[in-house]
Amino acid sequence: MKKKFFFNLFFVMIFPFCYAQNYTIKQIDSLISYTEKAYTEKNDNNVIALSNRNYKISQKANYPEGMVKSLITISKYYWSRGNYEKTIQYAKQTEEEASNINDYKSICTGLRMAAISYYSLGLYEEAQEMLTKAFSIADKISDPDDFYESRGDLYSVKGDIAYYGHSNNRIPDYFKYVKNALTEFSKIKNSKTRNSSSGKAYSDLGLAYAEKKMFDSAYHYMNISLNLARIDKNYYNECVVLNGLVYTSFTQKNYQQTINYLETLIPLSKKTNQLVILKLAYQTMQESYHQLGSKEKEMEYLAKYTKLNDSLAQADKLLKNRSFQKIINEKEETFLNEKDKLYLLIAATCLLSVLLCYFGYKAFKKYKVEKEKIQHKENVIVEKESQLIELKQKVNNAFDEIVDLAKKDDSVFLTRFQEVYPDIIKKLLKINPQLQPSELKFCALLFLNFSSKDIATYTFVQHQSIQTRKSRIRKKLNIPPGEDIYLWMKHLND
Repeated sequence: MKKKFFFNLFFVMIFPFCYAQNYTIKQIDSLISYTEKAYTEKNDNNVIALSNRNYKISQKANYPEGMVKSLITISKYYWSRGNYEKTIQYAKQTEEEASNINDYKSICTGLRMAAISYYSLGLYEEAQEMLTKAFSIADKISDPDDFYESRGDLYSVKGDIAYYGHSNNRIPDYFKYVKNALTEFSKIKNSKTRNSSSGKAYSDLGLAYAEKKMFDSAYHYMNISLNLARIDKNYYNECVVLNGLVYTSFTQKNYQQTINYLETLIPLSKKTNQLVILKLAYQTMQESYHQLGSKEKEMEYLAKYTKLNDSLAQADKLLKNRSFQKIINEKEETFLNEKDKLYLLIAATCLLSVLLCYFGYKAFKKYKVEKEKIQHKENVIVEKESQLIELKQKVNNAFDEIVDLAKKDDSVFLTRFQEVYPDIIKKLLKINPQLQPSELKFCALLFLNFSSKDIATYTFVQHQSIQTRKSRIRKKLNIPPGEDIYLWMKHLND
């Protein structure tokens, strides 16, 4: 560890002096390889500075391939930090400079990074346009391994878009694109490239099986992905697959196993500065300890999650708003002539001045309010925590009473349930105001985690009728077919 530290320190110290020298192509590739390793293994903050220096060295040496490689690393780094505006900027520059040397693989990479950023901003149409263009460019790649690797990467992105999109067919589409990606990767002859490329795809396939509730297959493919990530020392992929294992075990309600995975994931995500994954890890750890009844641990990780979530939410909102607005402005300017651009600039400047004044005033007011509140914040937090503990105790006592009423099929069950969980009935009626009392009672039983067999027993109804009622409730509440109805009901109380 010390040896590695001193090597990095020596590299950074001598780098400015080395820049003045003339480099061979082999030496430049070595510098680029070092920088790529700094990105993939630890998401180092020096990646941008090193990549910019590599770009200038390559430019001085008249080595356009090195310039393109440096741009790709910068683009990937900005994407990992959620700066989609910068990602798109360098992805487009990658596409342009790679086009000058007919580097079709790098053109595809630039288009793919742009597509990832567009869909991260919710601009799915623009993302699909980038991918369509990238697939047509990929057909020009002459090297077979580069061809299959590029197509596999593009299918992986299509899978991500399908999974995080809003289509009713998202899981089948996700499964299809992940399988397509693995098919392409399997044709790569170079074993190191094949294993490196297949790593995330195996993790995605495992996640697809987890969504299908086929947990044995999910663990099988995720463990393959985990082994490949560790062999390749790709810590980002290792974080991704560990996050998938956490999701799978939590879905199975295996909370202790979930915690075991999280104990590996949390320090790794800290080490590699994967803050979004770390935030999800804190949240799942808190929920797991809640399920296991460990109040102290639950509150510990709730505090960690809240602190990190607030920090990320502010930065993410700022970056997304800025990136989104810039993209929209660029699209509008494409359709304007020079005169219109001038008028638009004047109008935008005036509007920006007004907005700056407005938001500046709002920020100043908010600052004054926050300054007054901060003195009492600690006391308020303590008081709220005390109230929360007291409320949870009351809910726990009332829970036993409600369950007993449900088992007796008592006529006051629904009334008492609404007193203890007032928000649940409100939220159900907000989704579908036409729900009947009998249907609300059925939803309450599902919220209390009564099995179909239990509901049939306590309400004196045949088991098949209970399944029919579940199907009707799914339709009336628009619950997706693949989603666990019990978890859906539980989330109403979030």
